[in-house]
Amino acid sequence: MKKKLSIIPLSVAVVFAFNTMSGQNSKVLIQDYYKKNAQLSQKNSFDNKLSFIILNEDHSKSLGANIVNVQQTYNGLRVYNALGKVIIRDEKIISEKNDFKKEIVIGNQGNLKEKFSEEILKQNLNLQEISGVEYLPNVYFEKNSVFVLAKELFVSDKKSPDMWHIIADASTGEILSKDNMTVSCNFEHTDIESDVHYSEPAQHEIVNVNMQKNTSLLVPSDASYNVFPLPVEAPSFGSRSILNNPWDITSSPEGWHSTGTASYTNTRGNNVYAYSDQNNTDTAGYSPDGGTSLNFNFPHADGRYDSPFDYKDAAITNLFYMNNMMHDIFYRFGFNEAARNYQTSNFNNGGLQGDAVKAEAFDGSGTNNANFNPGLEAVFGAQPVVVAPKMQMYLFSRSQTAQDPISRYQYNSPAILTTRPKVMTGSAEFGKQLFEGQSVIGDLALSTPADACSALAAGSMTGKIGLVTAATCSFVVKTKNLQNAGAVGVIQYHPASDTPVDMGGNDTTITIPTIMIGKTEAEFLVNEITNGSTINTTLAYDFNGFRHSSLDNGIIAHEYGHGISNRLTGQGYGCLSTNNSIEQMGEGWSDFFALMLTTRPGDTSTLARGMGTYTQSQPTTGTGIRPAKYSPDFSVNNYTYGNTNTATSVHTVGFIWATMLWDLTWKYIEKYGYNNDVLADPNSGNAKILQLVVDGLKLQVCSPTFINGRDAIIQADMVKTGGADKCMIWKTFAKRGLGAAATAGSKTVGTDQVEDFTYPAECDIVLATQESGVSEIKFVLFPNPTYDEFFVGNIDKSNEEVKVKLFDMTGKLIMSDTRENTSKKAFSTKGLQKGVYMVNIKQGEKVQTEKLIVK
Repeated sequence: MKKKLSIIPLSVAVVFAFNTMSGQNSKVLIQDYYKKNAQLSQKNSFDNKLSFIILNEDHSKSLGANIVNVQQTYNGLRVYNALGKVIIRDEKIISEKNDFKKEIVIGNQGNLKEKFSEEILKQNLNLQEISGVEYLPNVYFEKNSVFVLAKELFVSDKKSPDMWHIIADASTGEILSKDNMTVSCNFEHTDIESDVHYSEPAQHEIVNVNMQKNTSLLVPSDASYNVFPLPVEAPSFGSRSILNNPWDITSSPEGWHSTGTASYTNTRGNNVYAYSDQNNTDTAGYSPDGGTSLNFNFPHADGRYDSPFDYKDAAITNLFYMNNMMHDIFYRFGFNEAARNYQTSNFNNGGLQGDAVKAEAFDGSGTNNANFNPGLEAVFGAQPVVVAPKMQMYLFSRSQTAQDPISRYQYNSPAILTTRPKVMTGSAEFGKQLFEGQSVIGDLALSTPADACSALAAGSMTGKIGLVTAATCSFVVKTKNLQNAGAVGVIQYHPASDTPVDMGGNDTTITIPTIMIGKTEAEFLVNEITNGSTINTTLAYDFNGFRHSSLDNGIIAHEYGHGISNRLTGQGYGCLSTNNSIEQMGEGWSDFFALMLTTRPGDTSTLARGMGTYTQSQPTTGTGIRPAKYSPDFSVNNYTYGNTNTATSVHTVGFIWATMLWDLTWKYIEKYGYNNDVLADPNSGNAKILQLVVDGLKLQVCSPTFINGRDAIIQADMVKTGGADKCMIWKTFAKRGLGAAATAGSKTVGTDQVEDFTYPAECDIVLATQESGVSEIKFVLFPNPTYDEFFVGNIDKSNEEVKVKLFDMTGKLIMSDTRENTSKKAFSTKGLQKGVYMVNIKQGEKVQTEKLIVK
């Protein structure tokens, strides 16, 4: 089946009619605001070609406000990455910020191309085959200080999960920006390669989107699942249990097996379709069937001599369960239809539909990895575009020793070698994975040149298995050169150790398998071949003892988390790319979500948490795959913002961000308590911080830095509570170097961040007051709403002066003033923009914060 993106026909686009009507009211309000504040004017003149479109409007229940994402347009076309965010409450704009371009000069261009040839695209992206190309409406892109007309398109690779988001000059075809939307989270450390690429899967075939309104909901059929129930992180942390009807009826009104128009008895439903893709076809393969009773109770074992393929039903069932849990939990925290969530049917709740997660268990494109492509939901003008997401979960290698190696080869001849003891082997992230019953047979042959770092003679390796040192150039280059010379397989060997490593890298044009062995065995083989021996060898992998990542709830939550953070930030796609911001925090949000959902009753801040210990065959107390454990204790984890300057991968950068969020989690739990069920009590500390982080994602700018992420969280607290926890948040971030004077530097430079450990001075006063309690007699603001001034009433008759500070809804200090206790003078608001402000009033030990509306 051909994989392609889906541009939804206009004739069936009624699904977002509700959003459109709401958007019309918001557009008038925003248009008036921009006109009054000259936000859409050129620097030196008025240009009526400048305007904006609403990308989406999220009716946030938690914030009690509408979050409107807008994009600047010029002459009816979008200006790339010129985005804005408006917060509306009670038909008033309480916050607005934008990255609009203030000086647009259109450059001269030659003849404009309607489309680019696939050959040009393959060449520019180093792809062997393309499975789909879809064009969005043209954009204006800033190039050398002028704006050129550019094509925006998505290109899907047929040989991998990669989907490329491309901006190209509409005249020359020059690629101006490219980003792989597939987020690949290599859950493994090796001695040679650090964390490899970060990307998320693509090649999304879009489900046919049914736009008909549902007039009634079906009552969910009873279902049971034998799974590792949250908060169990993985098999090493606890046992499986049978859960009956575990869905949240608000989030999944027809349960987990109905889409409103179709019902299924396998692991498929409205939120996710979980299946195997063992042969790496990127199409739906096998999925377990629960029968008419929907009973998904299958055996499971993961011992040293157990084959993961014998227990695939249990793994796919757990993958199905966990994807649905992520959907249901985060739906309640605001990742719903208006926020571009993942559903086949939106049950008449607005938004775009047709994008349930495709979750592929033990995917055949690699091992020791997992990835997620967040897909796309967007409306450009009147044109809706939907790209469904895909999650790919791999098998993870067992640990090995010289006495118990992982077998990936067998000598067939000469006979004297057939009984030679096996040695340890390493796998490759790239190339063909030899799953059950698959093998490659050939005679070993030495490469010429010896390191295979440059092209070999054509046909010199036809039918052979190449034997080559792993030194000098990359693993991928060696295998590709040997493949081009006709090799059917490759054995690379470690140049200095008998302990091989798993080889990272990515080249979708490599179609042959590669393994690694150690130095001693390789030197023996090289000597034998040099002396004239013909060594016939079979490459075939023994997977006994390997582990399903589909059984690791932490990894599944992490991958799904990439979908949440991508869909909630800015325009909903392309905003978390390292191309635009080196301070990429995506791995951090994903780790944070995984930690939050696997925190167990009785856990405290003193329990240091590792990440991915199950798939690494580590004990539950292990460090896992991050540089240190997650802990507020600096003796365990002393990473600060300054460490981002020396971080070598997005995983380490994200780890530092998640460390800050984990610190903040325990501050909230200490203040508000803990409830094991985050949906049971929205006032528990863990529910509050989870809600705050989700709201922060919605409020932050496209291509955020740590500073932007921090400010969005502070703003979310300000909008929701008037800043009740602002100072606790500030102090927690400042502890890790993300204080008031911290700076991010250039977004495209990863070594110019400056840390700072200070916080706003007023926080010392606010926190001291919170500790001592608040007086029963409250200050009064009047008039409220106001136009140009306000007074403070109920002032104490003591001799203490009254100190007043005015903040906007982002937490920025706008005004600071004092009055004697007998003064009748007003506080001026002249010149302030209309909106909601926070007024902090202090007299002696009495402190109070109130909202003030300026009209």
